[in-house]
Amino acid sequence: MSATKLVGALAIGGVMLASTACGPIDSVTGGGKKNTACKNIESELRGIASGGAAVSPGGGAAANAQKFSDAAAKIRSEGQNAGGDVESAATRFASDLDETATTLRRLSSGNLSGGTPNFTEMQQHGNELGKACGYTGFRLGS
Repeated sequence: MSATKLVGALAIGGVMLASTACGPIDSVTGGGKKNTACKNIESELRGIASGGAAVSPGGGAAANAQKFSDAAAKIRSEGQNAGGDVESAATRFASDLDETATTLRRLSSGNLSGGTPNFTEMQQHGNELGKACGYTGFRLGS
């Protein structure tokens, strides 16, 4: 398995583990903008986990890096819309996705040094994001 595919697979695994995302619990999330932002973040995470921003076999590392960057920007923006603890958690998780994109860009240029993103931290930040949105039992595909 190439280094690019390995990083992508690990990142997607991290997202899937971390995507305890956001749910429709208005009484917990406060409703309104926070609930909408959490639903949008959940949708973005589902897209990543189902292949929307996943490493595509023919897309190359640079193209896949852009997908992770785009997902990070959307999650960060939705977090800003929600504010408070959702914003903080979304910002941290988006930074993890940006770090993955940076790694993929580096790999696409042939640079195999510099390590990989911290997937344990990504999982932790995803869990924090889920908690901030009021969801603790999100499962992909359910």
